[in-house]
Amino acid sequence: MEPFEYVVIMTSLILGLAMAQILNGVADMVAHYSKTKFSFAHTILIVIIFFVAIQDWWYSYQYSKQIEVWTIPIVLAILSFPILLFIEARILFPTGSRSQETDMDRYFYENWKWIYSLFAMTIGISILQNVFFSGFTLLDQVPLMIYAGVYLLFIFGDFKNKLFHDVFMVAQLFVWLSFFLLDKTTL
Repeated sequence: MEPFEYVVIMTSLILGLAMAQILNGVADMVAHYSKTKFSFAHTILIVIIFFVAIQDWWYSYQYSKQIEVWTIPIVLAILSFPILLFIEARILFPTGSRSQETDMDRYFYENWKWIYSLFAMTIGISILQNVFFSGFTLLDQVPLMIYAGVYLLFIFGDFKNKLFHDVFMVAQLFVWLSFFLLDKTTL
């Protein structure tokens, strides 16, 4: 077994757990459809995080060509993105004492800062991985820096207006959909 194959198994397991969290959460919401108060921004964010998990899985194969020597710091750096993504997927849905909660709007607006903070961290990790492992320049990362900056603006600006969150999520959804439709990267 090649070192990359060994590492990608762990990455795939963590991403699989994130996908399972998302799919279980959506299934629970659908199963309790009549009792669930859906949130527009929350629902779109679920779709976005689903797309991000697919994107990370898809692009992790590139590391087989980009990383020649695998060390534990490199493996930990590669695993940091899917680990944060799993945590994001986990906190997208009520758990523990809140597990019976069906007001997704209330849940989202009580937890959006945590979710946005984790998402901003994944963008930061993505920038670092692109520069250190994939050979991109910092200048190439300006769009991602702006993306992270918007998240930080929401977090530190403490935006509570639902319309701002809705518009932000719709804009992101269009970016991710166009990314998936226009990207021609192959394995």
